[in-house]
Amino acid sequence: MGDWNEYYFPQEVLEQADAVRNSMAELEGEIEKLAEKYRDVQKVYIVGSGDCYFISLAAAEAFRKLAGTEAYGYEAYDFFLEKPKTDGNTMVILFSSSGKSLYVLKSLEYVKENGGIAIGVTNHQDSPLGRDSSEVLLTTSIGVSRTFPTKTTTSALALMYQLAAVLADKRGTVDGKTAAHLKKELMIQVPEMIERIYKEERELLRQGAQAFLEARCYTYVGSGPSRSAAMVGAAKIVETSRGHVTFCNAEEYMHLHGFSVKSSDAVIIIANNRSNHREIQVAEYAKDQRARVLAVGDVPCGKASENFISVAPYLKELTEWGSSICAMVVVQLFACELSRLSYKDPDAPHDVNLKKVIDLLYTGPVAGWNV
Repeated sequence: MGDWNEYYFPQEVLEQADAVRNSMAELEGEIEKLAEKYRDVQKVYIVGSGDCYFISLAAAEAFRKLAGTEAYGYEAYDFFLEKPKTDGNTMVILFSSSGKSLYVLKSLEYVKENGGIAIGVTNHQDSPLGRDSSEVLLTTSIGVSRTFPTKTTTSALALMYQLAAVLADKRGTVDGKTAAHLKKELMIQVPEMIERIYKEERELLRQGAQAFLEARCYTYVGSGPSRSAAMVGAAKIVETSRGHVTFCNAEEYMHLHGFSVKSSDAVIIIANNRSNHREIQVAEYAKDQRARVLAVGDVPCGKASENFISVAPYLKELTEWGSSICAMVVVQLFACELSRLSYKDPDAPHDVNLKKVIDLLYTGPVAGWNV
């Protein structure tokens, strides 16, 4: 394993504050136009694969809660198989940074054939998604990723939250003050909080990662929008360290997943900024089983120890929307440290034919990947 600083994944984790800040500023006008043009939309589907699917669940919750419209997050292959009804009152937001994800594009074809409103979110204007969508949110300010997604994930989720907030304002489902507060949080406070995480949490995660290094399984727990952060965190362990993972919400942990946790496991609990009741119980349950516990955000559960680490409790200062984005940065940094300590290449699995996998997943070469 070469110089750690030469790898793309840790570099891109540290580029997220600027990526969120720049993409929000760059697309503020476009989001206003979309919200005005489609203010009467009756249903929203949010479609993607991998990280793009994970964030679709949190984004759909924002559209439901803020804009008062039906909204559902879909994995792209499932959307293509199910083919939910779409028409001129249905907005389908399709994520693909490359613009070439196979089943995102097949879903796009279906939406257009049935008269739906196809909103493409991509980093490449000349890609099939960029060319063929009804409307495009072009995220070029994020920059091309050369590894597993980080900054594209957090930035795209911030954009979806912003769209939900602006749509809510225009529909009158929230008051203007509430919408303005969320927009300010996403554009200013979230990037500042990410920078605070870089400054205050990196060394703590670096020191604590050693205790989590040999975990048999990493269980990520998050409820509400934080479930998306849990899913992203689990994905980063698989991608960068090739570890065994699972994820669930806090209630599922208490009812089922907790039964299988042993002292050789790690449990990562992400606060949701609505209630921390079940999260505290999950932490206590896992500690009783002698598991190693990492609490992200407002999960107060006793003093720190070798097997219990609490990071970024100040995320409670944000709404559930902003907090979920920042929590993703924490779990990405955690994945970085585990990968570094285990001497794994965080950019590409050494024992997988990555080129073959990419050829199966996409309709053409993916910019940035060195395969």
